[in-house]
Amino acid sequence: MDVDNQIARWLIIAVAMTLCTTTAGVGVVAGLDAQGEPNLSPYVSDNQVTPGSETTIEVDISNDGTFIDGNEADRSTVTTARGVVVRLRAPNSPISVNTNSVPLGEITEAGSPKTAAFDVTVPERVDPGTYDFRVTLEYSYTSKAQNVNSGVPITINQEESDTETETVPIRITDDARFEVTELDSTLRVGEEGEITGQLENIGRDDATNAEVSFAPESETVVALESNVAVGDIPAGESTQFSIPVEVLNDAEAVPKRFDLPVTFRDENGIRQSDDDPNFLVDVAGQRDTFLVEPVNSTIEAGGSRALDIEVTNNLDEPVSDIEGKLFADDPLDSANDETFTTSLNPGETTTVTVDLSAASGATIKNYPASMDFRYTDADGDSKLTDSYRLAVSVTEPTDDGGGLPVVPLLLVVLVVAGGAFLWRRKGGEIDDFGGLRDN
Repeated sequence: MDVDNQIARWLIIAVAMTLCTTTAGVGVVAGLDAQGEPNLSPYVSDNQVTPGSETTIEVDISNDGTFIDGNEADRSTVTTARGVVVRLRAPNSPISVNTNSVPLGEITEAGSPKTAAFDVTVPERVDPGTYDFRVTLEYSYTSKAQNVNSGVPITINQEESDTETETVPIRITDDARFEVTELDSTLRVGEEGEITGQLENIGRDDATNAEVSFAPESETVVALESNVAVGDIPAGESTQFSIPVEVLNDAEAVPKRFDLPVTFRDENGIRQSDDDPNFLVDVAGQRDTFLVEPVNSTIEAGGSRALDIEVTNNLDEPVSDIEGKLFADDPLDSANDETFTTSLNPGETTTVTVDLSAASGATIKNYPASMDFRYTDADGDSKLTDSYRLAVSVTEPTDDGGGLPVVPLLLVVLVVAGGAFLWRRKGGEIDDFGGLRDN
C-alpha cells in the first residue's frame, strides 16, 4: 500500500512539472502575452582610413526591435538582443583586421547603440577607394513570452538565437598625410632647446596652410610655442619645422616620444587634420653653465695673494653681465671676492681675479671654497648658477732664517779685511774712532 501511494505521488509531481513546462494545456494557459524580435543594424560613422596606418574602426550597433503582438509592458522582453558578439571581416580589401571578435552583451531597443572597436592595419602602398566590410552579429533573444496560471503564476519563454551579416563601407582616402624625417634636437635638462626636422607629405593630395601642434603630456617638458605654421606642402614634398622647447631641472635624461598633429587645408579648402605623426627624441643630461678652473690655487699660511680663475662659457648661446662671487670660510678669507665680465660667447674663456688670504695658524691642507655666477642669457633672462667648488691648498710659509742677510754680511767682512791688509802694508794704523789713517 505504501508503494502504491509513493507511485501516485510521483505521478502527480510529473504531471505538475509537465504543466509548468509546456505551452499548451487544458484550462491552464491564459494565452499569448508578447511576441517580437530584435532588429540589429551596424553602421560606421567615421569610415575613412589612410594608407600606411594602424588605426581603429568603430562599428556602432543599434537595435530597432520589432514588437508583433501582446502586452506592451512585455515589449522589452521580446525585442532585447542578449549575448551579442560582433565580428568584422574584410575579404576583398587590402586592410587587415587584427581584432577577432568583440562581445557587447545586451542591446535593448530603447537603449543607446553600443560600439565594437576593431584594430586594423592599412598597408603603405594601397589604392584609394571604398571597400565593403562584413559585419557578423550573433545573439540570442526571447521570441515569445506566455503566462501560465495553475494556481501559481509561471512565465514560459520561447528562446531563439540568430546570426546576421551586414556590410559597411570603409574608404581608403588619398588625402594628404605626414611623416617626420631628418629629426634633430638640442634638448637638455635644465635648458631651453629646439626640435627641428622635416615634415613630409606622403599622401596623394597637396596640403596648404599646414600647421604643427606640440603639446607634450610630460610635466617636465614645456612647449615655448605650441602651434607652429609650416606653410604649403605639395604631395611628395617636405618642409622644415622648428619648435622651441624648455626642459625643466627635474626632468630625466631619457628618450621621449611626442605626438605632432598636423592641421591643413585640402584641395577643396576644407580644414583637415592628421593626428598620426610622432617622433622620438633624446634628452641630454644637465650640464654646467660655466667651466671654472683656478690657475694656481695654493697659498701660504699667513699669506695673501691674487687668485686667477679661468671661466669658460659652456652653453651653446652667448651670455652677458656675468657677476661672479667667491665664498671662502675660515681660515680662508677674501677682501675682494666679486668679479664682472661683460660677455662670453659659446666656448669663450676669460680670466677673473679675486683676493685670497689664509690665517697664519691655518693647518696645512686643502680647504674648500666656492664660486657662483649671476648672468643674463640670450633671451634677456637673469639666471643664477649653482655653486662651483674650488680646492685651495694652504702650504707652509717660506722660512727666511730670522737674522741678518748672510751674503751682504760676508761682503762687508771681505771689504773690511781687504782694507786692513792694504793699510798694514803701507804702515798705517787705526785711529781712535776705528777708522784707518796714514802715517
